[in-house]
Amino acid sequence: RHPSAPSWWRDLRGMRVAAMRAVAAALGLGWLRAAAGNAATPHFKWGQTKDVVFLSVMVRDLDKASVDVSLPDGDLRFRAKNAKGEEHALDLNLREDVEEAFKVEISQRPDKWGTPTLITLNKVHKHRWDLLVQNPKKFKGLLDKDWSREDQTLEPEDESPYVEDNNLLALTEKNLNKTLAKFSPLVVNVRFPWCTQGKSQDDNFAKAAKIAKRDKKFKKVGFAVVDAREERRLGKALDAKCEYSNDLKVFTEIGEEPVPLKSGYSETALLDSLKKYMGPAVQVLKAAADLEGVKEKNTTCYGGFVSESDPKYRLFKKVAGIMRGELVFAASFGAEAPVELFPHKQADAYKFDGSWADNGTALHTWIQPRAIPLLQEYDWQLRTTYDKLGLPMARVWLNDADSNPALDKVVRHVIRRVAKKFVGRMAFVEQKKSTYSYELRDYGLNHPEVYPAFGVASNASYNSVKYSFEVTEAVAPSAQDFWSDADKAIQKLGDFCEAVLAGTWPEAHESGAPQTNWTEGTVKTLTWKSFGEIESPERPLLLEVYGRYRSEHEVKMTEADNLATALKPQAALFTMARYDTSDNYLPADEFKRDKYSSETEWYWVPAKAAGAASRAPVVKLKKKQAAPKAVLEFAAKQLGGSALDVDAVLASFEEQMKANPPPSPPPPPPAAEMGDMGDMGDMGGMGGMGGMGDMMGGMGDMMGGMGDM
Repeated sequence: RHPSAPSWWRDLRGMRVAAMRAVAAALGLGWLRAAAGNAATPHFKWGQTKDVVFLSVMVRDLDKASVDVSLPDGDLRFRAKNAKGEEHALDLNLREDVEEAFKVEISQRPDKWGTPTLITLNKVHKHRWDLLVQNPKKFKGLLDKDWSREDQTLEPEDESPYVEDNNLLALTEKNLNKTLAKFSPLVVNVRFPWCTQGKSQDDNFAKAAKIAKRDKKFKKVGFAVVDAREERRLGKALDAKCEYSNDLKVFTEIGEEPVPLKSGYSETALLDSLKKYMGPAVQVLKAAADLEGVKEKNTTCYGGFVSESDPKYRLFKKVAGIMRGELVFAASFGAEAPVELFPHKQADAYKFDGSWADNGTALHTWIQPRAIPLLQEYDWQLRTTYDKLGLPMARVWLNDADSNPALDKVVRHVIRRVAKKFVGRMAFVEQKKSTYSYELRDYGLNHPEVYPAFGVASNASYNSVKYSFEVTEAVAPSAQDFWSDADKAIQKLGDFCEAVLAGTWPEAHESGAPQTNWTEGTVKTLTWKSFGEIESPERPLLLEVYGRYRSEHEVKMTEADNLATALKPQAALFTMARYDTSDNYLPADEFKRDKYSSETEWYWVPAKAAGAASRAPVVKLKKKQAAPKAVLEFAAKQLGGSALDVDAVLASFEEQMKANPPPSPPPPPPAAEMGDMGDMGDMGGMGGMGGMGDMMGGMGDMMGGMGDM
């Protein structure tokens, strides 16, 4: 009846027809014989743990080679023969979903009903099943519990009558079309009755339904629930899950594919989200000239189609349903016109020239990045929008604390010009220093913070790969000079973005400021930005790797400084260096170290030989928290021979420690003032407590008298 119905709908109808045929044939135990010829139905038993189901199927005189087990559509199918060639068949409509992988074993120990075939099924949802099959009555006398494999510590789960308690509609395969004909839109909560992770969503959904019933605006909106366990096929078709945040499903018309909807953080947020589904997905225009009025107020996607039955229009309408609330879709009929997208308050329009031969994915993918502004101010509520795009995100940070309106205007002009070149390949956002300056750390742009700042993330997630564009002296004298020369900035930033997309720009990481005033005889401070000196050192490095929150940090810093001074005569042989992992990213390939470790570790980093592709691997001093003597002995071993006189350097080091001792630890805080305690003798006449002796003496007489009892 619905030739344009999506594939999920046709598949569901096919499942339903097959299920109805099976039910119609279900007459006592003969239902299986009808489904599988004259095969006999074997006895079977089951047990479970939280993770797996154990199913044993017994056949007397089993022909082991004949056993065949499969899981068509997630239900269990067992076929086998006995020694006489007689067939045995078992088809189980399982209560819940199991994974595709399963295990089959033929037991060596016979059961009273025959040789068991043990089938181990892995549960999709790890919890206690209340039943093995949807209708156990069909197997009366054949189905037993396998208590030997049952985890009897599993507690039954609380399942409140959610639909009845909240006066909601119960949606089933049977009443689906009837319910869709009654409501527009129909919002559906697909849930498992045992799932507690979605309780917050369930509560918001029920509250929203109660509010909607009292509000005339929501008169045509239906709130329904699919019990994904009872209605397993429908639940699977609607992507049932047990998670803390499950998407609701919204139906707008019979035959239309439902679209996912976030439940929102409250019932009010849910009702606000539903409003965009209460009108048509596409505004039908009487004439193409009517488009101007729509474009003036909204970002608009428009197309001209021959008729409503045009296959292209069906795809256009499908995408419009998916993107409700993100922009306006408009169409006219009678003549074909290209699909165009008109961003609000933007002169340029985009024309779609992609494929119409798929399920609408090409059109949807084309519209998404063009429906957002070239540049807009970012806040956390937009994260979902950019998550959906799945594009790299270019970010420009502006200093709102010390605003320069003239410069900011130039910066926005530059970014919009760059953004136009990367439409569909990269998204661009503006961020305030006051809110998002903390992000500069991950881009290595926080030592020092210089505004405007620019970087690219591989996507909108927190753990995305970062790339930074740093305005160095080689680029421009200052950040302000760089941005003020708009043409040069557009060229440089465009080249940077192209390199990021091509994978040729190095990843950015947190980094301290590189040292610029190092001299021989002192410790060289290395950072991520100067990590190349560790990858390709001109001379070997004696490298201290540490976290500055280690114990006695100031003492260890002074020891290293004094050791470097003592080693100055050997400066031509190697360089002492330090690397603070509290402020700098440390690659894990050579330095196997926990990110937040505060331990002190020493490494010998060999020099890179001239013409070599890479240097030799680093060598680690195995002793942690090593004393200066152990560090010197380690360095001497790496140098070999008598290049380093450990005793002489150690003596020089001790002299340096006397001349340049570590700072004294801060004195303990003064004890809290206790006030004048000299008057404690006057505490309520306690000097008269001598009378307590008489009382105690009297108690002695009393106790003595008790001995005569």
